Amino acid sequence: MTLWIYLHFPALQLDTLYAEQERPLVIIDDRDNHVVQASSSALKQGVKMGMGLGSAASMCRELQVHPYDENVETQAIEEVAQWLYLVTSDIVLLPPKGILLRASNMLSLYSGLENYWHTLKNHLALRKTRYWYGSGFSPLSAILVGKSGSNIIIDNKDQILAAINDYPLTATELNIKQIEKLARVGVRDIKALLAVPIQDLARRFDIDLVNYVGKLLGQFKHPVSFYQPPEAFSSHFELLYEIENVQWLEKPLLRLLKRLEQFLTLRNQVAFELELILTQRDNIPNSLYFTSAQGEYSCVKWAKLCQLTLESVQLSQPVLEMTLKVIRAGEMNPDMTDIFDGEKGRTTALELITLLQAKLGQTKVNKPSLSDDPRPEKRCQYISATEPTTATLRSTELRPSLLLPEPEPLCEVVSLIHGPERIVTGWWDNQPITRDYFIAHSEQGRWLWVFRNQDKQWFLHGQFS
Repeated sequence: MTLWIYLHFPALQLDTLYAEQERPLVIIDDRDNHVVQASSSALKQGVKMGMGLGSAASMCRELQVHPYDENVETQAIEEVAQWLYLVTSDIVLLPPKGILLRASNMLSLYSGLENYWHTLKNHLALRKTRYWYGSGFSPLSAILVGKSGSNIIIDNKDQILAAINDYPLTATELNIKQIEKLARVGVRDIKALLAVPIQDLARRFDIDLVNYVGKLLGQFKHPVSFYQPPEAFSSHFELLYEIENVQWLEKPLLRLLKRLEQFLTLRNQVAFELELILTQRDNIPNSLYFTSAQGEYSCVKWAKLCQLTLESVQLSQPVLEMTLKVIRAGEMNPDMTDIFDGEKGRTTALELITLLQAKLGQTKVNKPSLSDDPRPEKRCQYISATEPTTATLRSTELRPSLLLPEPEPLCEVVSLIHGPERIVTGWWDNQPITRDYFIAHSEQGRWLWVFRNQDKQWFLHGQFS
C-alpha cells in the first residue's frame, strides 16, 4: 500500500503576512464579504469563521480587515514545499492551501512512520504556520482526512476507511451538483457512497463520480505532478504599507533572505551577488546590488552586508514591493584548515573585503598588483580587491620597498654601490624612457634607488627599507 500524507493550511495568508500583528485581524472573501481567516485575538472577541463582515465588525471595534489574495497563498505554498524538501521528497503542490506527500518512499530512511512524521512536525514547527494533517492509502483519502482536521497519522487501511465513513459528502472534492444528485437518492455520507456498487454509479451518474470513488479507494490510478525546486532564485514580497525610510526595509528583506538561505541550502550552494529590486511609487524600479567575495548562504551574514550597503542609499519615492534575485551563485567549498596553523581570527580575508565593499562601495576597495610593464612607475597598479593577482616573471629584480610616485631630482651626495641596470622601453605608447638605474648609499646612511637619463641628469626614484 502506498501511504500519503496531506497537509492543509487553513490560514496561510494570515500566518504568512500578519503573524506578528497583535490587533484583531480578519481576512475576508471579496465575493460575499464573509470571514475566511481570523487571528487568535479576533477569535477571542467572538469573531467566527464564515461570519459576515458587518457582524465581525460589531463584535470587535478595533478589527483590521484585509482581502483574501490567492496569489499570496500560492507563493507561500511553494515556500513551504521548498522548506519541506530539506527532509522529504515526492511533494505534490495543491495550491492555494494544500501539500500532498508520498510517505512510503521515506519510511525506510526514517525507520518507520512515527520517526518520519516526528521529523516533519519538528521541521514545520520552525515556520510557525498552522496546519491540519491526515494520512491515507490514496491521495484523495489523505486529502479527505487532512481537510477534516482529524489530525491522525496511521498506516492501516481499515482504520482509515473507518475514519472517513462518517464524513459528509460536503467534505469531499465532489461539486455541488453531484452532491445534490446523491442526496436525492439518500446518499449523504462516505459510507453510503461506498456502499453503492461501482456499476450502479456508472449507470446512474456521470463518469466523474465513478473516477472519484475509484481514486478514493485506490482502485484507479491517480496521476500527480511532483514538485521540483526552481533552478534560479527569485522571490517577491509585497509590503503591507509604503516604506519611506530605508532602514525599515531591513525587516522585510530578512524574510527574503531566509527564503534565499533555504534555496541555497537545498543545493549546497553559496551566492556571490544579489540584486534587490525596489518597486517604488509610480512603478519606478530601483535596483541595489549586494556582493560577497567568498560567497555566503547564511541569511544572518547576508543581512549584515545588506545593512551596510543600505546605509548609503537614499529613497526618492516610497517602496511598495521588493524582489530579490541571485545574480551569481556557485558550489559551496568547505573550509580546509590545517591542524598546525594554530588559532586564527574568525574573519577571513575575503570576509573583510566583503564588509569593506558593502560599507564603502565596490570601486573604493582595491589592492596593489604588479603588471608586466618594465617602467617602474607603471608596474605598480591597483586592481579590484576580488580580482586574482597574476604572477610576474621578474621576481629576482632588486627593487626598493618605497617607490616615489614621480622621480625627483637627486639633491644629495651618494655613493654608487650597484649598477648600472639599463631600462629602455615604452616605445609602444609614445612614452619612451632610457635610464640607467643604480643602488646608491647616501651620507645619512640611506639606501636609494637612483637613475641617470640621457641628458646626464640624476633622479631619485625610491628608497630601500
